[in-house]
Amino acid sequence: MGADLQPMAVAPRPPGDYAPAAGGRAVEGVLEAGSAVRGARVLHVTVSGARGRLPEQLGGLLPLQAGAGAQVEWRVLFGDPELRGVAGALHTGVRGGESAITSEQWRAYADACARVAEGLGDAHDVVVLHDPGALPLAAGLAGARLVWHCHVNAAAAEPAALDLVRDLADGCDLVLAPDESFLPAGVEGRAAPPGIDPLDSRNIEVEPRLPGRVVRPLGVDLDHPFCLHLLELDRWDDPHSTIECFRLAREFEPDLQLVLAARLDAAASEAWQAAKEVSDFVGDAPGVVLLTSYESLGGLEVGALQHLARVALERSLSEGFDLGPCEALWKRTPVVGGTGGGLPLAVRNGVDGFLTDDIEAAAARLVDLVRDPGLAVEMGRAGRERVRERFLVTAAAERELRLLAELL
Repeated sequence: MGADLQPMAVAPRPPGDYAPAAGGRAVEGVLEAGSAVRGARVLHVTVSGARGRLPEQLGGLLPLQAGAGAQVEWRVLFGDPELRGVAGALHTGVRGGESAITSEQWRAYADACARVAEGLGDAHDVVVLHDPGALPLAAGLAGARLVWHCHVNAAAAEPAALDLVRDLADGCDLVLAPDESFLPAGVEGRAAPPGIDPLDSRNIEVEPRLPGRVVRPLGVDLDHPFCLHLLELDRWDDPHSTIECFRLAREFEPDLQLVLAARLDAAASEAWQAAKEVSDFVGDAPGVVLLTSYESLGGLEVGALQHLARVALERSLSEGFDLGPCEALWKRTPVVGGTGGGLPLAVRNGVDGFLTDDIEAAAARLVDLVRDPGLAVEMGRAGRERVRERFLVTAAAERELRLLAELL
């Protein structure tokens, strides 16, 4: 397998830029944490082609850490289709799916990663390896402190995939995860939940009329309430239960709409297949609007939908820590979802929304929020303050910088 590392630009961003959204105390926390690692050379490595929003998260986090005083680099591991296939299979296996990686494939992947890592020399004080695909680089790194940042829920990892990564994880000086409960048995680590960037196009404060002007051309009837579910179009989503929940709620609220907003990778055939399956399941059901990024659904459109939705729905088959609910709460939109994975870390049942695994109960809570706009506003306001305190990029940057300071 051929592999290499592509440098990515990281332009330092002054923490003070976040003062209007996060508050002065949050900015002071980032600056204080950054002073403890000032001048430290920190390299972050991700893998090309990985599903999810990790590159987007790091695009807000790393410039902020650089602005706080760390010397931050970011490189992306890329290679031929076989290498990308193994990286994707390992990611699936650690998350609990079937990896089906042969011993020959793993040896070739590990050798390619080791060769690339050896080329880095000893130019860094800390190397942070993000997600499972970058972890094999650890075998070829010398001199630097090693951190594995596992962003997925690996609590029920496939045994075969876990066998591949356990020794590598044990060799790291620090393991991070959104919550300690996300780590597989026998792997110890620290909690480092992510945070949303309030200065990103989908999270910034906009003038009141803009969301309506953005959403109306998408085919959503703004004269009637709608609920929103963001999809990744992968094997872990559960749009079917969301649609069933909506259908039950619509029996009591006939004007209610459901917007399914999906991130569609135009080059990934499995994403197209997933979109087709969702479309087929919806059929000609009234009130359901399916939108994808292939149809110019970008950050501005998603942010506008989150602003205007009465409720954000969140249901999946294997829940990690998804920032979508945090983004909705930041826009004062309450969340109705399940009780598994990372959702209870962000959403307090009965305070910021409702958490239940029962579809009929979820539909009833959805109806409650549609019929009682005051309750929706109250929960949305509470959720925004919780996000401001714990789940903004400023909080995530401070947490990680303090952990790196302990390590150094």
